[in-house]
Amino acid sequence: MTDTRPQSRRQLVEQARRAALDGNWETAIQLNQDIIERSPRDADAYNRLGRALLEFRRVGAAHEAYSNALKIDPANMIARRNLQRLELVHHRRGTDDGSQEQPRESVIPRTSVFIEEVGKTWVDELVNPAPMEELADIYSGEQLQLAVEDGRLIVVRANGQRVGEVEAKTAERMSELMAGGNRYEVFALGLSAASLRVILREVYRDQKQAGRISFPRQISATRAYLRERDLLRQRDEADFLLLDDEDEEIEEDETGAESGDEEDTTEPETDTFIEDTVVVEEEEPTI
Repeated sequence: MTDTRPQSRRQLVEQARRAALDGNWETAIQLNQDIIERSPRDADAYNRLGRALLEFRRVGAAHEAYSNALKIDPANMIARRNLQRLELVHHRRGTDDGSQEQPRESVIPRTSVFIEEVGKTWVDELVNPAPMEELADIYSGEQLQLAVEDGRLIVVRANGQRVGEVEAKTAERMSELMAGGNRYEVFALGLSAASLRVILREVYRDQKQAGRISFPRQISATRAYLRERDLLRQRDEADFLLLDDEDEEIEEDETGAESGDEEDTTEPETDTFIEDTVVVEEEEPTI
């Protein structure tokens, strides 16, 4: 027998994510539209819908999807950044490209490529970048290529379009290690104020270079962070304790009340009433 029970929203969300990871963008569009019909204020569904629509170059529809996500959640940075990127793309092309029957070829990379590993990864902005209108067409997660030209390490797209260069100090070390047999990957992370942020990753280290670290500067930065963290831990907790005068008065009152309760429970009952007086020093009110 076929299970005809309606799928839960959680099941639809999982299927929509899986469709995107598999590059099945037409199914992703339909699934996210189904989710939105059930939950019209689902900002994440609108973001996923916008991403899928862009694979068919439906820029206008994608802009509307991201705009809806931002209306629902004004603090949604995914929607905000994609709208900024689409404005650059629209400015470059002048008009909407309309829709395509087939989505462009794109592969969602494995999530592990974005995990930073000490000594094996380096996150940086490209220098001498292409115009922002061209960089805006690059999706976060797009795999780029590395090419050595005249001692410089150039970053290009799969179609050969130049994107920018790796910073000179990092490029010099990587070029030397690549000549010795090391291999590296580079993925786009997203636009910065004036360039493109990328993550460089060592994927193979030649045995002849087993003792050489690809990105020693990352180790230095990590050590500096650990030193700073240890210093913070060594500081007296009182440096971080901020109490208002009212909070102190409340604590004193509660302490007095608890003391009074304990005395009531320990003293035997007598016919004589003895009034305990608690002296509280008054403080000037703070403004």
